[in-house]
Parts: sequence; C-alpha cells; structure tokens
Amino acid sequence: MKFAVVDGVRREAAPGLIGTCPGCEAPVIPKCGAIRLHHWAHRSMVLCDPWREPETEWHRAWKNHFPIEWQEIWHRADDGIVHIADVKTTNGAVLEFQHSPISPEERVSREAFYRPMAWVVDGTRLKRDLSSFCDALTYARSAETKLRAWIIPLGVSAAIDRWAGSRYPVFLDFGDVEFPLRWLPEFGLLWWLRYIPKVGAVATPVYRQSFIDHYLTGASIRGLARIDLRRPQRPWPGLPRLDAHLAGKRARKPRF
Repeated sequence: MKFAVVDGVRREAAPGLIGTCPGCEAPVIPKCGAIRLHHWAHRSMVLCDPWREPETEWHRAWKNHFPIEWQEIWHRADDGIVHIADVKTTNGAVLEFQHSPISPEERVSREAFYRPMAWVVDGTRLKRDLSSFCDALTYARSAETKLRAWIIPLGVSAAIDRWAGSRYPVFLDFGDVEFPLRWLPEFGLLWWLRYIPKVGAVATPVYRQSFIDHYLTGASIRGLARIDLRRPQRPWPGLPRLDAHLAGKRARKPRF
C-alpha cells in the first residue's frame, strides 16, 4: 500500500512511522528499502484485499498522475471483504492499473464491483506482447471510424486475446516505443481496445495525456485524425487543376 493511517491522517511510508491499514485497521509497518518502492505492509501475511498485486514503479507512476485524495480508495463488499480501487474520481469512475496476470474470473468480478471503470494495462510485462501486437497491426484492416483505428482479430495477438470479453474500456500502455506505422507519434500513446464479440478488438491509438485529462477534467480523449486515402475527384471543366497542390499537402508529415 502507498498509504496508511498514522495518527488519524493518511501518510506515505517512511522510516520510524507506525500505522494501521485503512481498510481492515490491522497494524502495518513501513518498508523503505533501497530496491523496492517505499510501501506499507501488513504485519501478518494475510492481505485484506484479495485483488491486490505487488506495486511496481509503472503502477505507482500511473497513480501519481491523479490527486492523492483519489488514490487507494477503500470499498467494503456485501460479504465484508475489502477492495482497494487504484484511483477513484470525484465522478465515481474507477481506474485500475494492471501489471500482474489476472484471470478472466477476477476481471469479471472487478468489473461487476467497480462500475463504471476502465483498465490501464502494462503492455511491457511480457516481451512477446509488443512484437505480436505490432505484427497484428501491420496486417490489420482499417476500421470505419472517425479516428485512425484498426480491427485486430482474435488469435493473432496475446495482448488482445487476454482482455477479450471485457465490459469496460481497456487501454494498453506499451510505453514510448516506435510502432511499425511510421506516421504514428514516437511517444505518448495508449491503445484503446473496444471488443466486438467473436471478432476481435478495434484498436485506436489515443494520446496518453488526453486520457489523463479526461479523468481529471472531463476533456475528450483525443486520437489521430483518419487519413482519407481515396483519390481526389477530377475538377469540373473550366476549373484550374489543383491535383498537384493537394497531393503536395497530403504528402506533408501530419502535425500532432
């Protein structure tokens, strides 16, 4: 955990502090070594939230994009079990940042418990995920959407297959890597996956910062304008030919 209750106040882990778990109120101790992130750990080996995973730097960095008061929000289920949302906005939307493997059963349970919600998934955990995703993207057909997007069928990318059936948006975070489509920005993208039953996913590249701004302020999530590859129609008789001029404009590198 990033936070524990110390003298009635939520505090981050620091040497010498004594705290209690905000959920189960059990004693917790600060772990402030030189290798792992500073965090709080229960004195006992029993975790009060069965959905918790060891927190990585990737996980902590994502949480830190949002106000402290939105982070690690505790909920108690009807059966008394405690669950900790990574981030919960003032509008009630939950963001879960997922690095570790997750079973389909747990994913379904979390989606039923946190409503509405969105997933941000660490695409760098397994080395083959990026290469298989890029291969699938290279041969995928364009989706008929207002933004640039591709339809990736099931069975060609493990990163896509793993989240098939999700009821809520899934955003794949591959970090700042260069994708095979050279006109994509070199950094700052997430891949928004929206699943079509028995078909696959519509994968839309969107700006990472616009995703963050969407949950901070309600701004729209921004993607990339679709490129119209159709040949221009011939001008009407009597009008000057603008084909070369237009082609020159289209050849310019898009500005993002």
